[in-house]
Amino acid sequence: MPIEVECDFCGETISRPPSVVERAEHHFCDKTCQGNWRSEQKDNRVVLQCDYCGTDFKRYEWNLKDDQTNQFCSNECRGRWQIENRPQTECTNCGETIGRIQYDIESADRHFCSRDCQWEWQQETATYDWESTPNYGPLWKERREQVLERDNRTCQGCGRSENELGYTPRVHHIRPFAEFDEDEVEAAHDPSNLVSLCEPCHTRWEGVPLRPKLL
Repeated sequence: MPIEVECDFCGETISRPPSVVERAEHHFCDKTCQGNWRSEQKDNRVVLQCDYCGTDFKRYEWNLKDDQTNQFCSNECRGRWQIENRPQTECTNCGETIGRIQYDIESADRHFCSRDCQWEWQQETATYDWESTPNYGPLWKERREQVLERDNRTCQGCGRSENELGYTPRVHHIRPFAEFDEDEVEAAHDPSNLVSLCEPCHTRWEGVPLRPKLL
């Protein structure tokens, strides 16, 4: 004769054979209730504290990396922490301490705290003399500035602005300038063949005959 018991999840009264009632410690009216009960009872997540806001949150152990030293409750907290804890370097022009991501520090020889400092340094050291660069022609200076303005002076690879980078992004020829004939200078400098990139992104795209995915 069936025995009436309560579902351990929803509390509904159900009938089960005596042998089943004796063998099973828990009883459920269906597989849905059984699955929901197990989900509530079995939580293998580890309680952690966000290194930015201090909020407690949970993560599964398998989702934790062995070499990960900081934990964050959200991508927003991770991003804010990274901004506030960027490695520091010095502005090449004025010597002011500035924060930059480690990859940028390692990939660039010079760093600037502002566009004004970069421009001042370039003027004093004459690092780029347009007159001594005949291969790019007289059109290049104007076209370079035009493309920078088109791209909001922002790297089209990673999305960082001129202010975030601390320097003016490079203007990259998607199809290398050297592949154009002497009478194709205007085509080489056509805006469709130019894109603004930071130094790390420019290094990755240099020599790659493809247009990077723009923002």
